[in-house]
Amino acid sequence: MKNESLNHIEAIKRLLLTIRASERMHALIIEGPPGWGKTTAVEDALRAAGVTGVHLGSYSTPLHLFNFLHDNARNTVVIDDCAGLFSDQSSMAILKAATWGQGKQRKIRWGSTSGKASAEEFTFEGKLVIVCNSFPATADAEAVKSRSFPYRINIDPTGAKALLEKAAGNQDLYSDTQKATEVARFLSQKISATSVQQISYRTLQMGYELAQHNGEQWRDLLERMVVAAPEDPKKLVRQLSRRGLAVKDQVRIFEESTGLKRRTFFKYRRELGVSRA
Repeated sequence: MKNESLNHIEAIKRLLLTIRASERMHALIIEGPPGWGKTTAVEDALRAAGVTGVHLGSYSTPLHLFNFLHDNARNTVVIDDCAGLFSDQSSMAILKAATWGQGKQRKIRWGSTSGKASAEEFTFEGKLVIVCNSFPATADAEAVKSRSFPYRINIDPTGAKALLEKAAGNQDLYSDTQKATEVARFLSQKISATSVQQISYRTLQMGYELAQHNGEQWRDLLERMVVAAPEDPKKLVRQLSRRGLAVKDQVRIFEESTGLKRRTFFKYRRELGVSRA
């Protein structure tokens, strides 16, 4: 079975093409755990879709966001690693205006007298691609999300192992692919539904650097940096229920991670009051 995470570049490309063509949908929100190449996937998808994106810097204020959108009012703007914006009410008001649908003009106004805005107001005719670990659940954020295509890159243990081994074989990334593959297989043994949150492409790179400079001692060093916490089966069931996965995928991850049976998974769901739907 193909894992969803192996197909996310194609999925993002299709969503990009959709918002580019749509007169009502103007934004795409890409969420996913850190270290698994969200930014690279978006860049690859932009290239595959033939779309040139302009990137907002990793640090941004509401005024900078306003001026950046003004200067790129007809472009595809990529907002990456700007989590601070999402907790700012002024920034979210700007994003709400920039994503307004219903075929109406998306007028953005600068309502403050402080700072030097490029204009008092302008019409944004471009598209937004927002890349983040997790989009907040505030009322303002939900308003932006409701006007966007939200897409989450889910990395489960099986998919993570496949992704690590595939990356390790990339000679553009690792001159010694045999050593990189050793590191990938070592990390794969540590992956569970809990530890997948702390193991990623970045961990593979870190392990590879250790292996390149520390002989056989790299395993001991990396072991201390990647500590797989024991699974709490009931806690795992609750975590899986919140990830938006199909129930059959939740069952598979639960069985792989705990060694327990399907019937135990559903027993815990009943005890936790988690719907089977």
